[in-house]
Order: sequence, then C-alpha cells, then structure tokens
Amino acid sequence: MNSNSNNILVPKRILIVGGGFGGVRTALDLAKKNLPNTKITLVSDSHHFVYTPTLYKLATGAPPMETCIPLGDIFEHTDVELLVDTIVSGSTADKVLVGKSGSKYQYDFLVLALGAETTYYNIPGIAENSFTLKNVETTLRLKRHLHTLFKTARGLSKGALISQFQFVVVGGGPAGVELASVIREYARKLATYHGVAKKYVTVDILQATPRLLPTMNEEVSRRVTQKLNILGINIILGKPVTSEDASGVYLKDIKLNAKTIVWTAGVRASHAYGTIIGLSLDKGGRILVDEHLQAINTQNVFAIGDSASTPHAGTAQTANYDGAYVPHIIESIITHTTMMEYQPRETPYVVPLGKHWAVLTYKDIVLSGRIIRWLRELIDLRFFLSILPAQKAFTIWRNGGKICESCPDCEKKENYCN
Repeated sequence: MNSNSNNILVPKRILIVGGGFGGVRTALDLAKKNLPNTKITLVSDSHHFVYTPTLYKLATGAPPMETCIPLGDIFEHTDVELLVDTIVSGSTADKVLVGKSGSKYQYDFLVLALGAETTYYNIPGIAENSFTLKNVETTLRLKRHLHTLFKTARGLSKGALISQFQFVVVGGGPAGVELASVIREYARKLATYHGVAKKYVTVDILQATPRLLPTMNEEVSRRVTQKLNILGINIILGKPVTSEDASGVYLKDIKLNAKTIVWTAGVRASHAYGTIIGLSLDKGGRILVDEHLQAINTQNVFAIGDSASTPHAGTAQTANYDGAYVPHIIESIITHTTMMEYQPRETPYVVPLGKHWAVLTYKDIVLSGRIIRWLRELIDLRFFLSILPAQKAFTIWRNGGKICESCPDCEKKENYCN
C-alpha cells in the first residue's frame, strides 16, 4: 500500500473546544451528518453542560439537574469523543492546541466555542469579595453562603441583622434582574425557617446606566422596573461601583454595608483566545471572523457564539444558531460544495422575573405576563429535547430530577447529582 493510500485512510480531525451551547450544538449536528472519514472530538473543562439560563434558580433552591447536564448523557449515542481539559495555548499555523494536562490536540478543523467569562473592569475588591453566577461551582458557593448567613444570625444586633440580610446585585442586565426577582423570596423563606424577621431581608440592584436592561427596548426596561418595584426590589440607577471590601460595596457617594454582593455586571470572551497564536481579536477579546464564521487569516478555524465578533453574540440563542451553521460549512469544505454565507439573526429574548411573570422582546415587539413565563418554560423544554432523549428531557424539565447516578464534577465539589 503506498503513502497516498495511507493518507486517504487518515480521518479528518474535527476539534471542538467548549461544552456550552455552541459547542454542544456543533458536535451533535456534525455527528448527525455522519461525514465520511472524520473524527469529532469535543474538549471541555467540565464533565457537564451548564444550562446557564437557570443558574439563578440553582442559587435559590431549585434542583440542580435542570442546570447541570452530564455531557456523557448528551453524546451517549453518538461517535463524539469527549475529553476533559483546559486549553492553555495553541497555534493556528501548526494546527495544534495545548491543554493544561499537557496533551496536544492536532486538528484539521477547529471550532472555538469557549464562551464568555466574568470581567470585573479592574474595580478594586470586586473579584475577591463578590459572588458570581458564572458556573455551577460559583453558583453553589452563593447558595451555601445564603444558608450560612441564616444559620449564624442568632444573637446579632438589629444593625448587624440589616447588614447580614442585605443582598446587593451589581448589574441590571438579564442575569441581574432574574436573580434579584427570586433571591428576595428565597431569603424570606429561609428567614421563616430560621426564625428571623422577614423585615430584615432586602435586595438592591445597582446599575451604572440610567435604566435597567440598557441593551434592550426601553419598554422592556419600563416593564421590568415596574415588576421589580412590585416585588419589593430596591433599584439604584446611574451609580457605578467604585470598590468593594469585606464590609460592603462603595459607590461614588454612598456605601452599602452588605454581607452579600453578587456581581452580574460584566463578561468578556475567554482569555484563552489570547494564548492561541494566529487569532485576531476585537477590543472585547472576541475573534474576528469572515462571512463563514472562519477566523480571519486562518484556515478551517471557526469561532461561534460569545467567541465570535458578530452582531448578536452574547446570547445562548446566537450560540445555538452558530453551532447549527458551522457544521454545514465544514460539510461544504469536505464535500467541495458551495458554502452558504452566514446571516446574523436577531432572536426573541425572554426575561423571567419570579415563577409567574416574564417579558419577551423581539425587535419592536414587547409582551409580558404569566403566559410569557409559560412560554419560557416551553423554550427550555424544546432545548432539552434537542440535546437529550425525550424521557430524560422531560425528567429535567418537569422537576429537575436527576438523570445520572454520579458525576465526576459533583463528587469533587458537592454531591448535587444525588
């Protein structure tokens, strides 16, 4: 057998980095295409997929399996190879990425889908003293903290109780308003259980701009503000945070002496992209791409979702949309057919506030109420059905019930699968 024949038998290596919305959708859709002579590998820094829209629920007592779904369950009946590692460097010229484990990942096609990470804008004390909802581990840390506050409240003075149970959410975007809408109710339930007067529980939202949800329709902002007022949430606008320490958070002219500061105010693309030689990034750290989501000045390297510098990057809907698009491009390259141009698509966005109300925005359309909250639940179900067998999808959607007996991440951190 000659060398040319040997080359034909070597499978084309499709490497997907990131186990979030975009990475999971890309891997699933590529597997369904059953492209000849290809090998699909997904590298994630976690054993599970995190359904980020429900992280705020996890922080306030909801069952964890609605948020934490083992990747093994998602890819159980596919040929996708799953590897757990953290990418620390790479080179597009050499077509290789390097993991924290020391492993080297050669590829013929690369899909970068690491998503976004928290940024603190260099504000002193925020990173050290605040909580975040970026992943399961940080969210469970906040949940444990909430319980600890109530367990240690006995014997505190009135002034200390006010500080103990003042919850400050920094950031009036979707994550901030969603958390604020439920944390007050959850804290008041804990107060009843531990014999603490509910009057001491307060929740504040701090937003540096003049209105909440500044990137959305003004009517959405108005309705959300009105609903939060009804729920008893204090809203402080136009006052950016200047610093934080162990005793509270500082604004330009006031200080809030709160024991709980939750930071939801900023994200940026993964810092890992700055370690990969050959990528061109915009000011936000996102990868510059062409009309096929291919990283500029590279060959067969694609960026999707939060990783790509595209008009609607930053939402789960866009990541899922991009993850469905790139497999078509990879197929076109392999089969030498015409590639369809990427068309950025604005998608509807639903912001839930509490269990019984949500607001939907799409272009100039704004709808709100209990029916929209039900619609959000159906959107969740539709997504679960797209990545899991029907029985498991319904189990998660119905009550967040467990679908795994154990999970390596759970065993390391907290046994929240069982």
